[in-house]
Amino acid sequence: MKKRNLLFPLVMMTSLFFAGCGPQIDQQASSTPASGGQQQTASEFNVGLAISLSGGTAKFGEAVKRGVELAVDEYNAEAGQGPKAKLVVYDDEAKPEKSVEIVQRLIQQDKVVGFVGPANSGNAKAHVKFAQEAGVPEVIPVATATAILEPYAKEDKNYIFRVTPYDRGQVETMLKWMIEEKKFSKIGLLHDTTGYGQGGKTDVENVLKDKYNLQLTAVDSFQVGDTNMESQLTKMKAANIEALIFYGLAPEGAQFLKSREKLNYNPLTVASWTMGDPTVKELVGDLVNKDVYFVQSFTIDQSDKAKAFHEKVVQKFGEDIFPIATAQGYDSARMILEGVKKAGTDPKAVRDAIENMDGFEAVTAAGSKPFTKENHDALTSENMFLATYKDGVIVKP
Repeated sequence: MKKRNLLFPLVMMTSLFFAGCGPQIDQQASSTPASGGQQQTASEFNVGLAISLSGGTAKFGEAVKRGVELAVDEYNAEAGQGPKAKLVVYDDEAKPEKSVEIVQRLIQQDKVVGFVGPANSGNAKAHVKFAQEAGVPEVIPVATATAILEPYAKEDKNYIFRVTPYDRGQVETMLKWMIEEKKFSKIGLLHDTTGYGQGGKTDVENVLKDKYNLQLTAVDSFQVGDTNMESQLTKMKAANIEALIFYGLAPEGAQFLKSREKLNYNPLTVASWTMGDPTVKELVGDLVNKDVYFVQSFTIDQSDKAKAFHEKVVQKFGEDIFPIATAQGYDSARMILEGVKKAGTDPKAVRDAIENMDGFEAVTAAGSKPFTKENHDALTSENMFLATYKDGVIVKP
């Protein structure tokens, strides 16, 4: 990176609105506000957040930010006379080049003990090498691409961790339910043409072949921004599929549900976790209640602990704009902070503490020992689950 980019002034968003739909997001400074070039003292240490607070995944980013802020507040309230955590927040604008810039700033300038982020898989792929090379732990709360963790999985010290349902694990969760529980064998796939959808297609085809010796009965795609999927659904109907996998983002998920309604053809649909994005319900209302299932790691009704966490979020922020993303951000930050409790503020020691953590009490479905040396995905097909909408609320069926 050029030196002038390292000195690029930090621009912190002060407000964020979603055009046409969605809750108004209050982009106030965090409870531990940060600006460029945060200096640490013996009484404090820096924790980073590099995530989209503008751009197409801003709602994910804002929800994660709220979860991280809550984790930092709780840590500091319990720290007593010990060093306090200072949260350093940068907006990657959902752009890989910006993500690279701010991650390097967190590492080189802000000297973070670890950081949370990003929301976008492309951003993660662009910047993880800098965390790995610098020896600074990163915990990913949203980006799901299977390949993100692969480059360093066999390194003696892997600094990249994740607390989000990664794509292949999501696919394994979907297909286990569809094939092993529901006994479906004629499965269709509708996916977008981005890297996200293409990666989902590859995962679906590979799991079907490797685990079940099956092939898709029908497959079709759509472009980002498409508003009509009737032709693709007509193809699925003609193929007599028993169930459909949908792999795309929230706006297109909403258009898919509208197209089902227009055709009066509502195949049982199993989708990736993005179907639980609040944007879908905002765009289509009660259509979310019709035979739609999707992968989740958190629902408000999954446990007393989950309900209590949701209530804390609402009490602090007035609303919980994206419960699963808030919960995954909270758990991601807590893993770094628990690492500091156990090992101090040296990033390499924090990494070791995260990898060897035991007795962790997650609000998501992550286990008490979320990681091993061989596995840095806290959420796998063993603890992900399918959820659905009931009267517009996401619940475990």
